[in-house]
Amino acid sequence: MPKIVSSSVVSSSDHANQNDQAKSLHVYYCLCSEFLLVIDADLRQLPRRRTDNSVIVSNTRRTYKLTAEADDCVLLKRRDGYEKQFRYHCPRCNLTIAYEMNEHRKSGPYTYILDGALTDIQGRAPPNAIIDVVPTA
Repeated sequence: MPKIVSSSVVSSSDHANQNDQAKSLHVYYCLCSEFLLVIDADLRQLPRRRTDNSVIVSNTRRTYKLTAEADDCVLLKRRDGYEKQFRYHCPRCNLTIAYEMNEHRKSGPYTYILDGALTDIQGRAPPNAIIDVVPTA
């Protein structure tokens, strides 16, 4: 009778080492709890834009899926001139989430995620989502 040789592989998050955790996917939600972004990096570790503190996501270096819907083009006046933004909003609550400088998604070098627009814990707003405004009397 022939011998039966078998092998098995156990895969579990309990057995993951530090290198695997660094390569894991990160999930982000809108303030209304709608799933909007899955990305291969922690947004808190990515660089920020000086003009509006948006998170800079490189379209060539990062792997991600943004499920926000395309919105209108907005022309903003900046110190150095004008800036054209092609915005994306949450399909559930219409909150503006991100923008790009080019009309077609991921066609430019970067996608910008607005500061405070996404949270990594569903149902909980990040601390920078709400800014206290002191009333002037």
